[in-house]
Amino acid sequence: MPLKHTEHNGNLLLTINGGLTIFQAAERKPELLHALSLASRTLSLDLSGVDEIDTAGIQLLLLLKRETERNGLQLEVAAYSPAVLAAFDLLQLHFMFNGETASQAEGAA
Repeated sequence: MPLKHTEHNGNLLLTINGGLTIFQAAERKPELLHALSLASRTLSLDLSGVDEIDTAGIQLLLLLKRETERNGLQLEVAAYSPAVLAAFDLLQLHFMFNGETASQAEGAA
């Protein structure tokens, strides 16, 4: 499924749906890097539609984080799916994406 993006005043919201696994990694990487070129200040990710993620998907998110910083942009995650929260919990990556843990998300619900 192609990525959806909307831009407003240099802020780009990128919506990712479906799987973010090794099976989609080759397709998603150029799409993500192209989307990065469309942002001029902030890149926001909506990961609420990601139903499956593995280490290849995590690597793509880390690549995107590195490239945004290298280009002087900010990366923020606007929404998380349970699958993304579980992966971030397992790998202790919340601090890199300013995210909440799965237990914090359950407490808020």
